[in-house]
Amino acid sequence: MARPSQSAPLAAPKLARVRTVAQDAMRGARWWTLLDLERTLRADAEFWRDLWAPSLSIAAHKVGLKGARSRLDEAIEAGFHQTDLFEPELSAAFGADPDWGLVLERARANVPAAPLRITAWPEAAAAVPLRLDRAEPHREPQLLARLPRPAAGAWETATSLLAWTSALWRHANARINAGDALDVLEQVALGARYSCVEYSIVLAQGLNAVRIPARRVWLRRGDYHDGVGQGHAVAEAWIDDLDRWVLLDGQHGAYWAGEDGSPLGLREIQARERPARPVHVGPRNAIQDPGLWWAYFAHASVTGAAWAPEGFVPLFQDGQVLPTERLLRSAADAYPRLSDVAVAVVSAEGAPAVRIEASHPYAVGGAWDGEPIAAPPGPHAAERRFTRVLDRSPGGHRAELAAVTPYGTLTTRTLEWTAA
Repeated sequence: MARPSQSAPLAAPKLARVRTVAQDAMRGARWWTLLDLERTLRADAEFWRDLWAPSLSIAAHKVGLKGARSRLDEAIEAGFHQTDLFEPELSAAFGADPDWGLVLERARANVPAAPLRITAWPEAAAAVPLRLDRAEPHREPQLLARLPRPAAGAWETATSLLAWTSALWRHANARINAGDALDVLEQVALGARYSCVEYSIVLAQGLNAVRIPARRVWLRRGDYHDGVGQGHAVAEAWIDDLDRWVLLDGQHGAYWAGEDGSPLGLREIQARERPARPVHVGPRNAIQDPGLWWAYFAHASVTGAAWAPEGFVPLFQDGQVLPTERLLRSAADAYPRLSDVAVAVVSAEGAPAVRIEASHPYAVGGAWDGEPIAAPPGPHAAERRFTRVLDRSPGGHRAELAAVTPYGTLTTRTLEWTAA
């Protein structure tokens, strides 16, 4: 049977109708109907090689036409390789041919290399959802207006705010018992003096207002379920420049440091066998006995979570309940590394791209090999600042990804891919 000549491309509405008729004919084993459409189906450049040509070979065999396999051979010559989609019909029709094994090998050899393959990518470590201690969104701008102006770096900003907080009033055991940092500041302006709890509120909510992730921390002595003076409230913050969580004591205007002077986080302090050294940045309420205050690190909880490997005691000294949103066995689960990033694969105007998914709650964009990703103004500009199209030039590729915050670019993570 002579091969029909290639037909001109079909208009979309007519092509859709022809495809429907051809599909129905295949399902209903109406082989002559399908064969009558061959000239038209050849104009379907999208499906001719991979669908219609092998289907027509089967149809031609079913009705006993000579040269039935020619459409299949033509398709394989053009790159067809999905023979499995047409089994067992193909083998039933042509499996007895002496060269059938070679035909299948030719088809399998047509499978092209993947045009793009991502081979290594960053993943964020598992952790419980992060809960920060923030003022209500509509009140945060008012709080921000009362705070010291942020510095260029996160650590400098945090220590400046720590010193400022500790200098606001002299410690007293009074409690405001309600309200947020603005309420505390307004009452302090009228002469009120408060406890460690209010220092922690002002410090944590102030840090978040200047886009440093922070939450409150409740410290408790080993036998906190009975007695007095068994607890202390502080704050902790993720410091971009240090790539770590750091404990900040608003009452004492201090942070705790290791032997090399590096600021310590809560977990590091709890793991020590001897007291860390308090470093004071505030003008008053200095820690006079580090050993006494270090005892408060026996037990701890943070905004949103508490941990107790040996069992949690939910009652505090006077019988009050210690609520927690999430009870954990490991403190590590409460400490996401906020410089972590993950990646999503997206389409950017039809091209494969990756979008940086930042763990940092105040990320404003992504960086690619040290340079912030540029995005023109307009709709979806914020999302585009995290998105980059992958280089499709042949060979191996590598990029260093990072989140960008108001204080700079965070620690990088590696992405690798290959293109054919």
